Amino acid sequence: MAFLSVLSNEHNFLSGLSPKPTDNKKTVDKVIIFIFSDGLKTQFTNAKPVLDKYGFKGTFDVVCNNVDNKDGNMNWKEIKRLHNEGHDIGSHGMSHVRLTALSKDSVEYEVGESKKCLEDYGIKPSSFEYPFSTGSEDKKIVEIVAKYFEFATRGNDPLMFLRCDGLEQYGQKDCKTYTDNGTPTYANKYSIRNWSHDFEIVENSYSDQEALERFIEVVNSQSTYNKDGTIEAIPIVMYHDIGDTKEDSVTDVDLFEKEMKYLHDHKFKVITISDLAYDEKDDSLYIKDIESETELPVENVTAPTEVPTINATTNVTAPTEVPTINATTNVTAPTEVPTINATTNVTGPLASPERNHTLDIVKKVLGIP
Repeated sequence: MAFLSVLSNEHNFLSGLSPKPTDNKKTVDKVIIFIFSDGLKTQFTNAKPVLDKYGFKGTFDVVCNNVDNKDGNMNWKEIKRLHNEGHDIGSHGMSHVRLTALSKDSVEYEVGESKKCLEDYGIKPSSFEYPFSTGSEDKKIVEIVAKYFEFATRGNDPLMFLRCDGLEQYGQKDCKTYTDNGTPTYANKYSIRNWSHDFEIVENSYSDQEALERFIEVVNSQSTYNKDGTIEAIPIVMYHDIGDTKEDSVTDVDLFEKEMKYLHDHKFKVITISDLAYDEKDDSLYIKDIESETELPVENVTAPTEVPTINATTNVTAPTEVPTINATTNVTAPTEVPTINATTNVTGPLASPERNHTLDIVKKVLGIP
């Protein structure tokens, strides 16, 4: 499992988005997307009940060869249930290997066969998640992904800008897939940036309270860009294990519950990757349709707990760990992947002895020595 992956929001009617709200409708300025990576069992057993409680839907990216075959992963019955209840199901490849280390034929198998695998179970995925967040910088890989999927996601930025113009250091003004010299752009419809919340918790040795505060900071950072119903930026938050305790997961159920409750209480609109569309004329992303009200659950919602709001927009540099790859055929050595730049690096307290246990678990999962 890899803890890498951030980001996206809405536009105006002339750009192909929802018209500006009329006077009798409330404005939606706060939108969020969840990606649940790897198709892990705890996402069904622990995260889904919380999502159901608040009426939220997520994008669940599954590794086809792990379904029904690997301990700790969901089975097809659970994935089908998610799909039937309106959750978005995306592909995370056939066997979760680094695409940049594979031959062209192996990439074709990992990407194309993973779509067919889901379609065989009645699921039509619109998005592909790059394993280990690598591949979107390689034109040959992007071309293969584009044959099968509308979108592809990877980490690691706290916000995804719908015009791909918010990361000034990359000089983008739109979401064209390639630069003038033919290389893939930093952000585009096959390189939608998400934010790996759980990785950052480990990287900075956050306590649950610090993790919650950082979550609130990131989800509210869109307010700088989204005004009067025009959505320009969206946080796309990635989760992996949602464990019963801190001993078995970076993100435990209690923290996840507090984060979902915060979003509900502050009227965030939760959408999925499949709710996005691409304007070919404008070379920008937009939201297909968005209601003015966040869907409210019917029961089990208690009064909000006072939570501090933090005003900042701090980005995090994505790690470049290279775990061991078990590829099937014609595998070449992985190319060195450059570190993803961000505006401001996030630092945090050094790991205390009592936190070392969780850190060791995650490092083991990530293949970090």
